[in-house]
Order: sequence, then C-alpha cells, then structure tokens
Amino acid sequence: MAVAQPPRTRPRAVRRRRAALLAGLLLATAVLTGCESPPAGKEDKPVAAGCLPSGVAMSLAIGARANSPTPALPDLVVDLARSAALKHRGVSVVQVDGRADVDLKPQVFDSKAQNPNKYEKDLNRWLDGLRQWVATMRADEPEADVLKSLDVAAAQVGPGDTVVLVDSGLQTTAPLDFRTRGMLDADPTDVVEFLRRADALPNLSDRHVLLVGVGDTAPPQAELGVAQRRHVVEIWTAIARAGGATCVELRESPNGTRSDIDSPAVSVVPVAAPPAFTPCGVTVLPDDGAVGFVPDSATFRDPAAARAALAKLAALLERGRPTVELIGTTSSAGTESGRLTLSRDRARAVETVLRELGVPQERISSRGVGDDWPDRRPDRGPRGELLPGPAAQNRTVVVRISCG
Repeated sequence: MAVAQPPRTRPRAVRRRRAALLAGLLLATAVLTGCESPPAGKEDKPVAAGCLPSGVAMSLAIGARANSPTPALPDLVVDLARSAALKHRGVSVVQVDGRADVDLKPQVFDSKAQNPNKYEKDLNRWLDGLRQWVATMRADEPEADVLKSLDVAAAQVGPGDTVVLVDSGLQTTAPLDFRTRGMLDADPTDVVEFLRRADALPNLSDRHVLLVGVGDTAPPQAELGVAQRRHVVEIWTAIARAGGATCVELRESPNGTRSDIDSPAVSVVPVAAPPAFTPCGVTVLPDDGAVGFVPDSATFRDPAAARAALAKLAALLERGRPTVELIGTTSSAGTESGRLTLSRDRARAVETVLRELGVPQERISSRGVGDDWPDRRPDRGPRGELLPGPAAQNRTVVVRISCG
C-alpha cells in the first residue's frame, strides 16, 4: 500500500472546512504522556454489539460516494467509538472510492478534565467532531473499490480491533466488478475462491467486522430487491470471513436511500428487470432475477417474488392452449451428475409453482441439461478457475412456450 498517490482533487474551500472540523475534533484531545484514566463515574461500559468487543481501536471504511446513501454513523458505531475513546484507542476513517485511502488518521481522545461533567462534554465534543467529519466526507476518485478500502481500513488497526464498513458494497472495479452480468448473484463460495486465486482478499486477520447498510443504494443506482440485498450481504460476509475476520456483525443503514452526492461518477450496476414472457417463444429466467435460487439448491431465494413473476407466466398460459417446456441449466461447477440433478430440480421447482397457480400438468414438461446447452457462456478462466459472473449467467431456467 505504500505507493505514491496523486494529489487530491477536492476543492480548496472544502479542504479548508474539513481542516477546521479536524481542528475542532482535536481541540478536545490532549495527547498525554501515558494514558490517564477517566474520572470516577466515566469508566467504559461494555456495548451490546453481538460479537464486537468494546474498548478497542476502530477503523471506519465509509462510502461517501455517488449511488450510495449519504453516510452517517449509526448509534451502535458511535457507542463503539465512545468506548474506544474511553480506553484511549484510535478511531480512523478510510474512503470507499476508486482509490481507497485514509481520510482521517487514527484519532485518540484524552482529556485532562478531572470533573466528570467537563470530561463528558469533552468526550461528546470529540464524538460530534467525528460525526461531522463523516457527514462532510466526499469521494475523491471515480468508481468504488470496496475490497481495497477494507484492506486499508484493516491496516489502520491491529488484531482484536474492529473494522466497520458503511457502504452499499457494490464495487465497480476489478476483480469484483458488480457491473459484470451475473456477479450480483454469484455464489459467495465462487466469489471467495476467485478472489483467493487472484490474491485479492482483504487482510482482515483477527479483526472484528461490522457491515452497515450493505445492499442499500441511492439513485441513479437501481434499488435492489430484498433477496438481492440479502445476497450482497452474504457475499461480503463470506469475503470478510475468508479474509480472516474473527466475526462479522450486520446492521442496517440509518439513512435509507437518500443521497446528495453525485460526483465523482460511479458506474451503475445493472439490476435484472422482472421477466417479460414471450408468447409462443423463449424466455430465459436468470438466476439474478426474481426466479433465482439459493446457491447449490432448488430453493427460491425469494419465494414470494418468484411466485409473483411466475403468476404472469401462468396467466399467459391461460390464453388458448399453449404448452410450456422448462429447461434447467447450470454452470460448470461440480460433477456432471450433480449438475444434471440440480438443473432438473430447479426446473421442477418452477413447474410446481405453475401447477399450484392452476396450469394443467399435461401442458407442462420439465428437464435438466446441466451445463450442456447451446447458449452457455464460457465460465472458466485461463487457469481453469471458475469465473463467478459467467457462472451465474449459466444458472437459468429456460421457458419455451409452444402454441402449435
């Protein structure tokens, strides 16, 4: 990471305002020789935060960028920062943008106040400065490299400390570019193995990780469905664990989908539209759409969304007397027999819903072809590695409607 970086492009007036905020943040901080204990009554109290420890250093990777909600610190993060401050542990901030560098070096709170009320005022002032720092953050570089941001954030703390990611998680740079068709619904295990082969996993060894607002977006980025958001969380949870994280906690963003940040530019990640079934033709149901499946299973990720999408197909099949053939396909992962079984079971899962919706059994047929079908995409790299995006694209159910 110790490489020369180009100068920041943030306007001078903005830099001055943030420098003033930093001065305010440091005003309540007196770095002493050694660490004095807080006055009586101000001892650190453990924060109820799942597996996250209290009183440890923290590094915050913040996505103050386009297409992601305007950042703010959830109460839990503020409570953890307070606990870190009382133990004289540092709190740092890292940008989630195309370059991913340190925005605020580790800040250590300490106050000479012996009066508990004055000490509390100093502490609150320090925390307010941290909140304001985050609220005025803006990305410097186009795009978003979440992997590198996590790696840089982890380097600001040590074993046993905490890394917090506040971002949508929609990376738009290689090797985890969610703009690649299929990557948004790639199997987390495939993603981890792909990143491991590319030596691109963030080093989170012995760190505790908190994910905040992963999957939350802001216009013009299309909103993700419930199952899609859940899946993005699963991908980042798997990445953090594979990177050596001691544990991973999840929290929702406090900001919904509001954003007042539109530059520098961040590419939009395509989100699959609801299927539009072709009468007397072929429609492909991709795994990143409403009719998608839990990895390595024939269970719908979002049964309600799948049923709603297939209800449109059932309504179409009520007109005249068309028949429908359902063909399950898979990636090249696993054994040949496993691929055939999985593809067959997924086609049958769609058939089951159509029958429940009133389509006569004699007008439906289903079969699985594994990874042997004409329109499959090459999903292996030059060294034989599985490519998560193309692999996800190959996991489909093909709907073939015949009217004659």
